[in-house]
Amino acid sequence: MKHLNLPNDWTVTAVGDTAHVPAEIAGQAVPATVPGCVHTDLLAAGLIPDPYVSDNELKVQWIGRTDWRYAGRFTLIAADLDAERIDLAFDGLDTIATVELNGQIVGHSDNMHRRYRFDAGAVLREGTNELTVTFAAALPHAEAARDRHGYLPATGNGSNPQKPHNFIRKMACNFGWDWGPALTTAGIWRELRLEAWDTARLADLRPATRSIDTAGRATLDVHVDHETPETPGSQADGVTLHASLTGHGYTSEQSAALTAPDNTTTVTFTVDHASLWYPVGHGDQPRYDLTVALQTADGHTLDTRTHRVGLRTCKLVTPEDPPAPSPPPGHADDLPRGSGMTLHVNGKPVFCKGANWIPDDCFPSRLTRDRLRDRITKARDANMNMLRVWGGGTYESHDFYDLCDELGLLVWQDFLMACAAYVEDEPFLSSIREEARDNVARLAYHPSLVMWCGNNENLWAYDEWSHDGQKWRDFLGDRGWGPKYYFEVFPRVTADLAPTTPYWPGSPYSGPTEPRANAPHRGDVHLWDVWHGRGQYRNYLGHAPRFASEFGYHGPPTWPNLADSVPPEHWAWDSPGMNHHNKNSSDRPGQAQTHQRMADDFVPPVPPADAPPDSPEARAAFDDWLYLAQVMQARALEMGVAWFRALHPYCSGALYWQFNDCWPVSSWSALDSHGNRKPLWYATRRFFAPRLLTIRPRKTSPNATDVGPLALYAHNDQDTPWQTTVHLHRCNVQGHPVDTQTLTLDVPPRDVQRLDVPDPWHDDPEHSFLTAQPSNSDDTANPGSADNPGSAADPVAPAFWWFAPDKAIAYPEADFDTTLNHAPTPGTYTLTVTARSLLRDLCVFADRLDPVAEVSDQGVTLLPGQSHAFTIRSRATLTREALTAPPVLQTVNRFGRPATAAT
Repeated sequence: MKHLNLPNDWTVTAVGDTAHVPAEIAGQAVPATVPGCVHTDLLAAGLIPDPYVSDNELKVQWIGRTDWRYAGRFTLIAADLDAERIDLAFDGLDTIATVELNGQIVGHSDNMHRRYRFDAGAVLREGTNELTVTFAAALPHAEAARDRHGYLPATGNGSNPQKPHNFIRKMACNFGWDWGPALTTAGIWRELRLEAWDTARLADLRPATRSIDTAGRATLDVHVDHETPETPGSQADGVTLHASLTGHGYTSEQSAALTAPDNTTTVTFTVDHASLWYPVGHGDQPRYDLTVALQTADGHTLDTRTHRVGLRTCKLVTPEDPPAPSPPPGHADDLPRGSGMTLHVNGKPVFCKGANWIPDDCFPSRLTRDRLRDRITKARDANMNMLRVWGGGTYESHDFYDLCDELGLLVWQDFLMACAAYVEDEPFLSSIREEARDNVARLAYHPSLVMWCGNNENLWAYDEWSHDGQKWRDFLGDRGWGPKYYFEVFPRVTADLAPTTPYWPGSPYSGPTEPRANAPHRGDVHLWDVWHGRGQYRNYLGHAPRFASEFGYHGPPTWPNLADSVPPEHWAWDSPGMNHHNKNSSDRPGQAQTHQRMADDFVPPVPPADAPPDSPEARAAFDDWLYLAQVMQARALEMGVAWFRALHPYCSGALYWQFNDCWPVSSWSALDSHGNRKPLWYATRRFFAPRLLTIRPRKTSPNATDVGPLALYAHNDQDTPWQTTVHLHRCNVQGHPVDTQTLTLDVPPRDVQRLDVPDPWHDDPEHSFLTAQPSNSDDTANPGSADNPGSAADPVAPAFWWFAPDKAIAYPEADFDTTLNHAPTPGTYTLTVTARSLLRDLCVFADRLDPVAEVSDQGVTLLPGQSHAFTIRSRATLTREALTAPPVLQTVNRFGRPATAAT
């Protein structure tokens, strides 16, 4: 295999009908980057405003309705053309493309999510060659397909309910979503190559760990897909496949002859004392080097490929519950019977802790390996062990999965069908089938990829969602809408190409015996009745999921992210700028929804009616509103996840929505689009910690205002027993213990222990709270550091239960002492806060002083006499005075019940 020259200098030009294109762009050849897209090329040339800033998104909508042509020239010499086959190979074309070489069409594409190979040998010439790729405008193309076929319902962005993402094989969120802008791209978005080869070439390597026996012997089948220059399935006489597997004291070589009519050859390795790949928190992530080569009879190497692979088995276990009337002792009461959903890796059940992953940029070609490493490392450092790649985005790059392999993050991978009914006729059927085969084969060697899922919410939508006052199932009648993919095409593809990786028909899905897709006690569930419906976040306590694969709560981005995207004249919670950067609009505008949910716990801060927008009073109210909105988001997810962990093993997974963002926006994310950690991230590190204390009801509580008797739950998500003592206090509102019990924990590995809270302790809700203080948390515990906050072994965090909302609690005025010390590392500070009073949800927003400052912790609650050390990394010179005044240092003490109203 030989890679030949391709263009280094590209241009992109608006072509076709350009009447709507700005005059300075129409017909102009703009310098372009490949891989890339039109938006980034025009942005780099200074021809469009940044669509992430202000409302500039609205000013570039014409791009998605314009045809674009990429053009470049390259030179070949005579020796380059001496090959049986020369392919022009594209890893990604976005989306409706016509490829021409030297004025002749060599291929077409209609699917952003596929690789394409076009035979270019007959068209190439010695000397200068011209390559053009012309992209038809995606929006008109999809709309025309919808008009020809007839409307099929789609949702995901209330401001654009008619968006046609289900009529084109393109990143669905390109057309807008309830967290993302409508920026419809075009371009050569992944790598392209010109490959010259003879006799045979390698396509994909698909290693599959068939079994691991009790002696630790692993059997690895390596399925090698290959191609010959003639017709598929023809024989490559004398060609031999040589494969080697090395690492961890093991070395073996296997060979096999390529034989017709197969395009796949399999070799098998038997690895004694195999070093197995486990998710983080369950073991190490060793990988072996797998090298495959094709050689002719005279020893000439035709092609070679090397991957790092992990040995592991995975299985999705979904048994019906036995008819036992109650769960085992020590767990929550009265859990309904149904069917579980537990992932087993190497035969070991895993409680999946993580979040949903969306495209990290609206323009995926900007995603570097370093940027992905930053995001995935932050997931691991937040004690996550799984990311679900959501079905409205993309199949991610190899870098993404390779980093998950390295860091031990499991990947649940959706096929790219989301929130819509889909055409089951040709040419869609063939295109989607080939897309599935292409990506399952491409990604099969990654041990982190442990599950394929047929779609996001399409089964649920068909069951329960409405369009124009009709249920989808009634509106669609007998028309195809997608089940052919979920129950025929995708399971056949995965069984054929990735037979050892589980397949699940959809998310949510309740199993074959349950007609409802989102049944509450079967399979996986999406819990959106809290944020979108039932209101306050304590309503998570009314759920008992078997696997919660989507649920979430809004919060604004960090201050530097917001300040970069929303102009100062819009720094008010309900401004047009803030509303534009909040796309949640399915039932009410996102900012209004956040404001309403804030009122569950607080009196939302608003400036005096007569205060000018740029007045100190208005700015202070906005600062306080942002802080409380972030507090609410962190509290909500802590309420839900800690409860779901208390339900283990009845519940075996919690993946909240969502981990990351693609642009500056108020959304459900834990990281904003700069990769900055929101307070939710720090809460995540605590509630996904290997060992968790939580105070929750003894059984599910449909009434959020009356949860009933409480219990202390201890979830031990480690392989060793957890034996310790815990001090359970009932405290007055000042933070001083009124009643105390010392409890002894003895929690088996990967299990939960429950200890009931005394019933009399539920009295006086507005003037008391409960806390469980573990004996291993000393007064100066400081998990992690500013530049890697999850790097240190986290102490077990104390648990709290607050009987009343903050607006009903007469908090003491925040009273504390502080010291600020310079650490030995330049630019590193330690701010130690010692509480004289109760301090609840203490945050230090050092990024208000330096936009790149990083802090080791946020959202800390301290009792009188306790201290917490915040490590801060900053380029700026920081002072104690600046760090300890609002809006940098914040607690919710200021937002409780006014002292004059206290009894």
